Amino acid sequence: MPAIIAAASILMVAVAAAMLWPATYRSTGTILIEQQEVPVDLVRSMVSSYADQRLQVISQRVMTSENLMRIIDRYELYPDRRRKDPREVLLSRMRDDVHFSMISADVVDPRMGRPTKATIAFSVSYDSPSPVLAAKVANELATLYLNENLTSRRQTADDTATFLTAEGDRLSKQIDELGGKLAVFKEQNINNLPELSQLNMQLMNRAEEELRETDTRVRSLDQQIVYLDAQLAQLTPTEQLYTETGQRILSPADRLKTLKSEYARATAIYAPTHPDILRMKREIDGLEKQVGRVDTANDLVRQLDDAKSQLAAAREKYASDHPDVQQLERLVASLETTMRNAPLTSEAVRADPDNPAYIQVSAQREASANERAALQKKTGLLRERIADYERRLSASPEVAREYSSIMRELENAQLKYSEVRQKQMEATLAKNLETERKGERFTLIEPPMAPEQPASPNRKAIVALGVVLSLGAALGMVLLLEALDTSIRGRRDIEALVSVPPLAVLPWIETPADRAARSRIRRLSLAGAATSVVAAVVMVHFLYRPLDVLWAVAWRRFFG
Repeated sequence: MPAIIAAASILMVAVAAAMLWPATYRSTGTILIEQQEVPVDLVRSMVSSYADQRLQVISQRVMTSENLMRIIDRYELYPDRRRKDPREVLLSRMRDDVHFSMISADVVDPRMGRPTKATIAFSVSYDSPSPVLAAKVANELATLYLNENLTSRRQTADDTATFLTAEGDRLSKQIDELGGKLAVFKEQNINNLPELSQLNMQLMNRAEEELRETDTRVRSLDQQIVYLDAQLAQLTPTEQLYTETGQRILSPADRLKTLKSEYARATAIYAPTHPDILRMKREIDGLEKQVGRVDTANDLVRQLDDAKSQLAAAREKYASDHPDVQQLERLVASLETTMRNAPLTSEAVRADPDNPAYIQVSAQREASANERAALQKKTGLLRERIADYERRLSASPEVAREYSSIMRELENAQLKYSEVRQKQMEATLAKNLETERKGERFTLIEPPMAPEQPASPNRKAIVALGVVLSLGAALGMVLLLEALDTSIRGRRDIEALVSVPPLAVLPWIETPADRAARSRIRRLSLAGAATSVVAAVVMVHFLYRPLDVLWAVAWRRFFG
């Protein structure tokens, strides 16, 4: 009897809890993550994160305190708690009632070619005692998720396009600055640029070769001038004239030189008043008035040397008082006196040359001299050019280093600029893709609706748990009573109590009262079992599924 009472009590409590527990309704909306309509190979989206990551970020933005409080105020949620609980408690309760779960599927990764799990959808639910209120709040949450995804994708595309535009402008300005720097550098080192090194080397080699040829030509002209000078020394500027008898007619200048030589010799022999001396004197004065003063120093030197040689030879042959010796001594003295009185150099007014041979050689000599002067000037210019080329080549390594540094910076900037502009075009396409909603998007495929069945409590599970607990309580009660019972009921109890076997065992003699009590207990047990079975059938019929449906299902399973 105690076991039946315990089992019945627990079963009644479980049934009461299942019946009286307030129902909670859950409205769920399912949102599908659709891939972009335009192939990724043609237009690439700027949103590069995985769906799981984006959903977590979107959830954090949706489940902000501001959004939740706006929903609470709009639908007047938790009216009892709003009067006494602070805002943090309401937000915590709201977050507990909102449920978010992802829906995954087995797909093949197109990049790796291996099967993997991918999130293809997610669900948003809200629990409320009112099914209509649960549907309204779930719809509000689903709308927030859809709007937040659209806003975040557009914002990401806008931010990316804005950043790339600013970066492109910055790189364009940097390229302009580097271009200006390169132009100034080229202008400052226009002849020392690396691309001109080979040309400078060729020009220097050509200038050196030209210098060698010029030097060779100058040496040749020097030899030619010496040869022409020798020819000019053998020619007279004026053409030689001859008389009818074949004698050469001297020019006034030659005649003056001849007279001066004869006059110096004659003064050593004759007196100053001698007619020949006076005649030569008058002729010399006349010729000097006609042609000017001429240089006779060389002739006097030759005559003096000749006279000294003759005097030395005469002294070897004759005595000092010999007339020839005395005459030669007077000649030497006269020549020395003449040289002391006459200037060693004097200008002579020469007539224009009319000797064709002299004029031809003189013209060749002047042409050679002019050519030599031009070649000398050219040699100086060539040496300056070679020195300039050497300076260019010596400065070329340092210029090349700086030039390469500027060019490397410019090329890197241009490469980055091209990449940024390409990415900017892609970002613009991605922005248009998001604006026209052709990219990845969230689609509400199952909107939240007012549920017809409560989500909790699980009344079937509560009743089933009550049945299990009642059986366990009955069994536990039996075991407890058996453990607390100290009465002696048989031979084993006696042996356990006195540790001595009994001498004899008398059988149980059942009286009419005992039979009546046992019959009463049997009837009560059967009545309790029947009542439990009926109660279980009723609960299955009303709480789980109708009996006719269960019978049809069982018939199809075992006999169909």
